[in-house]
Amino acid sequence: MRLQQQGWLAIACLVIAGCTTPSAPPHQAIDTLEKADNAFRAGNFALAQTHYESVIKDAPDIASAHFQLGRIAYRDTQLSQARTHFNAALAINPDHVPATYNLAIIHLQSARTLLAKHQTLAPVSAARPTLINVREAIEAIGKPSSAAE
Repeated sequence: MRLQQQGWLAIACLVIAGCTTPSAPPHQAIDTLEKADNAFRAGNFALAQTHYESVIKDAPDIASAHFQLGRIAYRDTQLSQARTHFNAALAINPDHVPATYNLAIIHLQSARTLLAKHQTLAPVSAARPTLINVREAIEAIGKPSSAAE
């Protein structure tokens, strides 16, 4: 009897584990991802965006779809949306190097903007040598022209 209870317990554990184990993305999501990538490469960013959004709806754990949406948002100067998508890609894959790089670029751009605003609002404070050094260091890094691939 005890052996039979252990058998049922093992089966129950397997069933529960099977229900909680991440499954492969639906086949449809993979097909849509391919369409999105093709549209992106062709420069049809509106169509690519539509397809990537569909992929995320069907399979939210595909980091590349979030990353590509981040690139599209960055291209359209929608930095808040780009940041959201790069963060989503990193939440799925913390080692996603291009998402890390692009997020750093967005933070640099935000720092430039805020430091310029600070300089306008508080010129005396902004003239402190430390802040001048920070602004010069950030400017020395360069200004990116587009999001990385």
